[in-house]
Amino acid sequence: MGKKGYFATLFVLLLFVFFLFPIPTGEERYLVPERVIDLDNQSIFHHTADRDSGLYAFSLGDYFGYFSGNFRLSYSGIKNFGVAIGDLAFINYSKVPGILDIQNNNGEGRSIIETAGYPVIRDDRIVILSEDYISFYDLEGNLFWEKEILSFVTSLSITRGLVLIGYLDGSCELIADSGEVVLAYRPGGSRIEAIYSAAVSGDSQTVALIAGLDPQRFIILEKRKNEYKTVQHFELDAQYRRTVDMYFSSDNTEIFFENPEGVNVYNIFSQEFKTIGGSGRLENIYLDESSGFYSLLLNEGNRAVLKVLTPANRNLYEKEIPGEDFYFRKEGDNYYIGFDSKLMFLKMENG
Repeated sequence: MGKKGYFATLFVLLLFVFFLFPIPTGEERYLVPERVIDLDNQSIFHHTADRDSGLYAFSLGDYFGYFSGNFRLSYSGIKNFGVAIGDLAFINYSKVPGILDIQNNNGEGRSIIETAGYPVIRDDRIVILSEDYISFYDLEGNLFWEKEILSFVTSLSITRGLVLIGYLDGSCELIADSGEVVLAYRPGGSRIEAIYSAAVSGDSQTVALIAGLDPQRFIILEKRKNEYKTVQHFELDAQYRRTVDMYFSSDNTEIFFENPEGVNVYNIFSQEFKTIGGSGRLENIYLDESSGFYSLLLNEGNRAVLKVLTPANRNLYEKEIPGEDFYFRKEGDNYYIGFDSKLMFLKMENG
């Protein structure tokens, strides 16, 4: 074995030890490493035939691509000028202006959209933001609707059948696939009106907003019959002057967004509002529907912290991860973690 192979093997072994021994917390959980991929050692485009268990998209530093649920890299590439990526397709930004080349998750060309703008892909839909308009396409490049925008877009949320847009002027719009505006809403009530975050639930029943400054409020609207009504709002102690990522749980029962001291959690049914976790920018968070445990990754600049917490905010697992670029996805007991150029696939087991 050459020196390069020796050090690569040693690095992988160190990673395995690193994740197998968490910070002691009492009722332990262990992340057992299954596989490590160093993207620096992959060819620019890499394919395998292992695609039977579905593919998951990743974007990490200069790299992007897809891996399968059973821990195999299916496709990887290097970003040109940025990438828009979903589980089904991606657009690697070209230096040719006005051309968006949509490619399948195996790298094969699918369609081309001739338009200038910034694309966002979610499932089988593409939203393109330009200076003057916003437009909605499918992956075949078919245009469904296009509308002029009169204010800067600050937040965007896409779910099946709906696109939610937040604007700098403090308004938001919820637009159906047909192009119909089903909600036009301006919360008001703040010295500075702006939408800092907007999210719509996967079942389309709930809209969540972070709006305004002095005060800044967290606002919940629910669909009642054929229209959305404000049902709850909270004034936030910590006010952000930037876009804040907001997430719905997969069962659409809880909403998550960061604050300087942790992660805010709002339960739609009980209307409980609490804080869990610790400081850092929220990279991603998942709720285990059976146990109620939270798995989250907090970015603290030159490191991230991976945590597994009980509903009462008790640590079951905590691990610091060095790096600057991070990725986190969870599917069942499988954890997919990226840091800098490394992708690691792990399984959660009880201690």
